[in-house]
Amino acid sequence: MTVMLVGFAGRGDAGGIIDLGLADEFTISQPVVQVQVGNLGPLYLNEYLLDTGASGILAGANSSAELRSLGLQEVATYVDFGVAGPQTTQVAAAYDFAFAGSDGVPLTLPGARMQTSGGDFAFYSGIAGMPLMAGRTVGLDLAAQADPFGLRIGVAFGTPFPATPAAHQYSVPLTMYQFPATGQQNPTDPLPANAALPFAPVELQYGRSRVAGNFLLDTGAQQCILSRTMAFELGLDVSGNGDLDDEAISFQTVAGVGGTIEIPVLRIDALSLKGANDVDFLFRDVVVGIIDIDDAVPGVLGMNILNSGWEIYALNQFLGLDPGLPGIFDRVDLDFRDPSRGDMRLTIDGPRDAFISQGPVSFTLGSGTLAQALAGHTAIGGSGNVTKLGGGTVVLDAVNTVTGTTFVQGGTLRIDVGNALFGSPAVVQAGATLAVADGVVARLPSLTLAGGTLAAQTLAINGTSGISQLVIESGHVVGRLPGGPALSVGMAGTVSLAGGAGVRLDVSTLVVDQAAGGLIDVGRGQLGVAAGGITRADLLADMAAGRGDGSWTGIAGISSSAVASDLAVGLPRTLGWLEQSDGSLLVAYAAPGDSNLDGVIDILDAAYLVTGGRFNAGNAAVWHEGDFNYDGRYDILDVSAFLSTGLFDQGDYRAGVSALAGVSAHGLSDHAETAGPVAAVPEPGMAALIAAAGLAAMARAWRR
Repeated sequence: MTVMLVGFAGRGDAGGIIDLGLADEFTISQPVVQVQVGNLGPLYLNEYLLDTGASGILAGANSSAELRSLGLQEVATYVDFGVAGPQTTQVAAAYDFAFAGSDGVPLTLPGARMQTSGGDFAFYSGIAGMPLMAGRTVGLDLAAQADPFGLRIGVAFGTPFPATPAAHQYSVPLTMYQFPATGQQNPTDPLPANAALPFAPVELQYGRSRVAGNFLLDTGAQQCILSRTMAFELGLDVSGNGDLDDEAISFQTVAGVGGTIEIPVLRIDALSLKGANDVDFLFRDVVVGIIDIDDAVPGVLGMNILNSGWEIYALNQFLGLDPGLPGIFDRVDLDFRDPSRGDMRLTIDGPRDAFISQGPVSFTLGSGTLAQALAGHTAIGGSGNVTKLGGGTVVLDAVNTVTGTTFVQGGTLRIDVGNALFGSPAVVQAGATLAVADGVVARLPSLTLAGGTLAAQTLAINGTSGISQLVIESGHVVGRLPGGPALSVGMAGTVSLAGGAGVRLDVSTLVVDQAAGGLIDVGRGQLGVAAGGITRADLLADMAAGRGDGSWTGIAGISSSAVASDLAVGLPRTLGWLEQSDGSLLVAYAAPGDSNLDGVIDILDAAYLVTGGRFNAGNAAVWHEGDFNYDGRYDILDVSAFLSTGLFDQGDYRAGVSALAGVSAHGLSDHAETAGPVAAVPEPGMAALIAAAGLAAMARAWRR
């Protein structure tokens, strides 16, 4: 075995990406504080959520009732805004607000005006927002949750903040934004306590698309949130219908200020928290809720990101199982002493503190099989290209966030994890193979066969969980199943047979979701489906969708851009279909009259048309019986379509046709210029006229 490894793995001052793996979908554990209001006495409902995403202090319905029973004075009405919209609250008189974290050290916010409300906040009596943290440092000891019987995040105020980060510690800059107080009902009403909120730099990735923004750092959010604007900009509206409900993996009810609301939940490929010194903290496969909160909030960085891994670790310990790796971050320390900018220190679990390779990356393996980690790249990120050379097999068995193009130039590159190349378009060249392991559905933004081979048991062509676009210029698609891979074409997925007449795609089963915009563009090639892989009715329905008004320009189903191009310049072409003797179905670029789809119109086709006995017989007809215009009959219209081709005994009509397709009223298109010289279109010759007359005569004789 020979192997040569080329690539870059950065560290330290050079910056780089730290791949922190899968993010938790949501979290239950959040930081809390114990509170006391003025001299009202001990509170039974005294545990408030410590919430960096809240600009004030807000008591829930039960806590508000308790405070009123103890004599709390309310002096004004204020309309607050939160995740579920506006909510009317009451502004209390000024009280010293006492609080303490898990360390029990008492602190006081003097003369604070809290708010009371009729809302509920899940497990918490109220929300203690940024007024408690402004001007202070706050330490969150996430590793305290390693105690399965405690499962509490440690909270301490006034934690030391050394100028230089410690081992495995990194800094994330925060921007503080003061939201205007707009909920005042009367100009003379006192305002509630209000403090600036922290925003952290974030970059999102979905396929090849990347979008950056400053997200609200919200310890009170159990899940990350995207605004609809950010979701559309990222390309999550795969169907392009202006709605995200059909892309949602679920719907959930969220609660907060303003009440409750049901929102769609989607999954994005990656979320990177942008640290200082060009260090990115990458989380993969992140679940996000979609809702607009405020124009100034493109998204919310939830506590599920910061607390990832700890709850399952504690649960496994409690059950006596192998706990696995602890949570991703041991600590999160926040510095809010500067009113305009803050700092977040992330202390990463030591074994996870490793930078991943950044492209370009080249694998040269002469023989044998090697996993990517053993080839020097535990994960690959960045925008550089990936190249596979040599006759051996390299296995991609990690989720790689690379967005450069992957070139398979020799041997085999095998995908063992569905998202191994989710952001990287791939090109497979002659003599090389891109293989997909059995049971794996590969996800790529595009895959082009430029003479190479795609080997897969199952192919999903869609914009959400499969290959968004499969382009076959030349080469082969093969599978373990008889007839080829199982193929499904779903939401915004496209299969394009972009080469010439020699390009053929054979599949064992075929499903085309027309409603979701699934499209197969046969081009000048052929599509074969093994016996039982699709019903005749479903195939014809897919072709009807692609045919549309007869121009073969449908945006879903089975269509042909080559046919559409030919028709646009007056060249009579269409797609034909056959049910073959073994029960398989064939769709192919065709000319009217080519009843057996062999690329020529000759006496064999005439024989098929005559022996079928369908001409003006009043019986339903299919393609090989003369129905070339898909009206279900074989009549003079079909004969006319056949005559218009002028192809009887003219040889293979597929040869050189690409040149004709490029001709327009204004001269040659770019396509025609690269296709070769323009051939003359033959007029219907004497042989064709005689053949047509003979067909009509034979049809009349057959009826008598």
